[in-house]
Amino acid sequence: MEHYLADSQRPQLSPKWIGFAFLCALYILLFVLLCQTPLYSIEGAHNDRLFSADDIYYTNYFFSTTMDESPRIVKHPLLIVFGWLFTCLESTILGPISLRHHYELIVLLQLCVSLVSVLYLYKILDEFYHLRPRHTVLLCAIYALSFSTLFYTFIAESYINSSCILLMSYYYARRKNSAAVVFLGVLAAGVTITNAFLWAIIVFATSTQSLKKRLALLVLGGVCFCLAVALSPAGRIFFQDTLSVCFGSAENYSDHFPLLTMLRYAFFIFFGSTFFFLDTQNATPFGDYPGDALSFLPSAPPLIVAAMAFWCAVLIAAVIKGRRDPLLLAPLGVLIFNLLLHGALQYGLKEGFLYSLHHLSAQLLIAALLLRPKEQPAGTWDKIPPIALSVFLLCEILLNLPGYFQLVHYIGG
Repeated sequence: MEHYLADSQRPQLSPKWIGFAFLCALYILLFVLLCQTPLYSIEGAHNDRLFSADDIYYTNYFFSTTMDESPRIVKHPLLIVFGWLFTCLESTILGPISLRHHYELIVLLQLCVSLVSVLYLYKILDEFYHLRPRHTVLLCAIYALSFSTLFYTFIAESYINSSCILLMSYYYARRKNSAAVVFLGVLAAGVTITNAFLWAIIVFATSTQSLKKRLALLVLGGVCFCLAVALSPAGRIFFQDTLSVCFGSAENYSDHFPLLTMLRYAFFIFFGSTFFFLDTQNATPFGDYPGDALSFLPSAPPLIVAAMAFWCAVLIAAVIKGRRDPLLLAPLGVLIFNLLLHGALQYGLKEGFLYSLHHLSAQLLIAALLLRPKEQPAGTWDKIPPIALSVFLLCEILLNLPGYFQLVHYIGG
């Protein structure tokens, strides 16, 4: 009897920590393996070599001991300041290091941010959606193993930071933590200026506070962002060039495809490359660097197209089921905003994979509504959503394997 009580009182590892430990081990293993490839040896490499990512500029200029004073400050004001401070600290502690090791340190930082984003996704699903632990782990696995999450965890870029900040915004807005919400608004806009709109949608649609308090939070977040930028070394250039950069960016990066072409691109961008490795071409989306770049085409093998259509059906079913659920409003608003900006308005449509992590978490939070427990006992039909999502996760892992081999072969040259 005493032996039984002793066994029963031993702490049990939860699915959360088992899954998180496995994910940490996987990410560290991937990082170690990628460090053995030429991926981070970027001397002489050019921007847009991989899916339009600006990792070369990001590593050389955003994260530099000399702060970047180009018009890019308008799009990433506080991120550039952070990169400058990070590199100065790196130089003080480590002294002169190679560009390769500098890149690897940035990726190591992003790896930590990526793991934090998974933890906050778990907290949201656990505390607000009240999902069963295994269902929460399932959705976190879909997020952590999606192609966009893996790519932007291990390639120096801003997007994994955006994903983490947006997930934290969902969490603290629901918790009514006004100080954290305002701080995250400053960070969201400071990392990528257009994320201010996504943060505003999340705060307005997630918070259960009164309309007056929500509007006050939005105004306070905007004021604090302007003050933070004004007091930073980026302030002068930001306020001087904001209008010209915004209008110029809209003109330079907007496409003008006919309706059917736009719909095709949007389908493959939002529900394809976000999760899967699609068909590729050896050039940028604009045809630059032929033979020396890799980018996605709006096409994929039939099994991946089937998985994409299946995921769309999951989202539609989740919206129908959760149409009266207040938890639907924020992620649906974020997804619709991205669909309008990058789909209907075609801003950055050719390079839409870049913005995957601006809406991936929204898609998962919508899908999570299918797993919300009911008050009545579970029936046979309630077993279908977790099975369907498990199948999707399996597709995400297996169908991406050929693409990963192709990517490794391309990196190896």
